[in-house]
Amino acid sequence: MDMSEVKIRISDKAKEKIREIEESGMHLRMTVIKSGCCSYTFDMYPDKLRGDDELIHVEGLPLIIAPSAKPFIRDIDLNYGRYGAFKKFIVKTN
Repeated sequence: MDMSEVKIRISDKAKEKIREIEESGMHLRMTVIKSGCCSYTFDMYPDKLRGDDELIHVEGLPLIIAPSAKPFIRDIDLNYGRYGAFKKFIVKTN
């Protein structure tokens, strides 16, 4: 997949959290994990660049795109906020 065709919009809260991650010497990794018998969910966490990863810049912020995530990232909104009792990155696909 050509990552130049990807549309990722990042909320102000997510930008702030990504900058915090950058200050620690890491990048935000976007990957996809299987959740249930036939569905998938995005998983995002601070990490370092690995062999087959792709590092892209969105709105001036670096994001690691794991190979497993490439087929699922087309047009997404990335936010950071409360999800139940936890704060985390939240992805909405369009």
